[in-house]
Amino acid sequence: MEQSKEIGQSATEWKQMYFLGISKNDPSSLNLTEGQIRGLLSMVKVGPAVSTGAAIEPSFLMNTKGVTPWLALYTLIYTKKPDALGVIARGESAINIPGGYLNGLFKNYVHWPKNIISKYNLELEGYKPFIIPFMLHKDSPPVGSFSQSMKAPDGSLEIFGIYEFNESKPESLLAEVEGIIEFIKEKRPDITAATH
Repeated sequence: MEQSKEIGQSATEWKQMYFLGISKNDPSSLNLTEGQIRGLLSMVKVGPAVSTGAAIEPSFLMNTKGVTPWLALYTLIYTKKPDALGVIARGESAINIPGGYLNGLFKNYVHWPKNIISKYNLELEGYKPFIIPFMLHKDSPPVGSFSQSMKAPDGSLEIFGIYEFNESKPESLLAEVEGIIEFIKEKRPDITAATH
């Protein structure tokens, strides 16, 4: 019985996942609702998770203290309601952190070393790339994939896929962003034409 109480308490038990997309607006102003996030998660067969409506530009992925959004989510729950981590890890419930909590922490500060971030093209005319972070317990069922991108009805944003952030290779996230931008430039003239 004691062991089940401990599940989920270590940050290393959590997979750091994210949706990757582009927006015509400043990502920090997006702030998806809990229902929208739940909808996105259910499309990729994700059950109980730690989620947020915050959309963060990849270049602002670390704040001035070097903290990532995943660590910020974990720390918030661990300090305010540590029992919730076990409940989510056991698949009994989910938790959504309002986007405003993270949006204020991750904007206008590029903490990536210049020699790393300069290797990647993160620019797409008329759009800003963003990630929407969430955490899954390592024992959660496998995550599904997108059969096609998800586009907002008004065309203001589009989400292209779901990925796992690797703390030991953080720049792989920048490579994923660059890959999506290259894909859009080559295969999605509907997006690139919309900016002209």
